[in-house]
Amino acid sequence: MQIKTDVIPEIKIGDTVSTFIVALARINPQLQSLFFTMYSPMPGVHERIGDLRSRPAAEIVSNFLYDDNHTNKHWQVSASDLSSEIINEKIASLPSNLALGLESKCITQDGSVKYIPMMDFKLGQSASNLELLKEFLVRLAYKGVIGESGASYHFYGFDFLDHSRWVRFMGECLLVPWSDSRWIGHSLLAGGGDLRISTTKLKPKLPVICEILR
Repeated sequence: MQIKTDVIPEIKIGDTVSTFIVALARINPQLQSLFFTMYSPMPGVHERIGDLRSRPAAEIVSNFLYDDNHTNKHWQVSASDLSSEIINEKIASLPSNLALGLESKCITQDGSVKYIPMMDFKLGQSASNLELLKEFLVRLAYKGVIGESGASYHFYGFDFLDHSRWVRFMGECLLVPWSDSRWIGHSLLAGGGDLRISTTKLKPKLPVICEILR
C-alpha cells in the first residue's frame, strides 16, 4: 500500500510520535485499524546479566531467549476513531511502569494484514549518526519519519507493506550494525514489532520526531 507524499499533512520536527500516528491514519485511506500494545519496558539483556563470565551457561541462554510478549495486552483502534485525545487518554490510564507501543501490524479496509515498516536502532544520538540513518533509509527508498527515542532512534514508514515485503525490510535492516538485531528477532518471532510512544519510569524520554524523509 503506497501513499502520495504530497498529500501528507503538515508533520513537524518536534511533534510527538503519537501525533504522527494520527496523521499516518489520515493519509492512508485504505487503513481500517491500528494496534497498540501495553507493556513494561525492561533493561537490555546485557544490563540484566552483567559479566557473562560470572554466569552459568543456562542462565545466559535463558536471558537471551527470554520473551514475555505473550503477556502484553493489546488495543485495537479503528482508523476513523483514532485521535490524539484517545491516545493521550489511554496513556494517562496506564500505571507508571507500563508503556504504550504502536504495533507494526495493521488491518486494511479489505480485511488484509499489512505492516508499517518500523525499526529500532541502537546508534547513540548525534548529528553524524542521524545522517547515517537518513542515508541508509533513503538508499533503500523508505519514506517516513525518524524519532528520537531517548538513547537512540526509531523509524516509522509512510507506506504499508505486505508480509513478504515486511520480512524483506527486516532483513535489509539486519545487514547494517546500527539496527537492533534482538528487536528484529523478537518481532519476526512474534509476527510483528512494536515501538514505545509514551514514557515510563524506566524510559522517561517521550519519543518525538527529529527527521522527516519525504
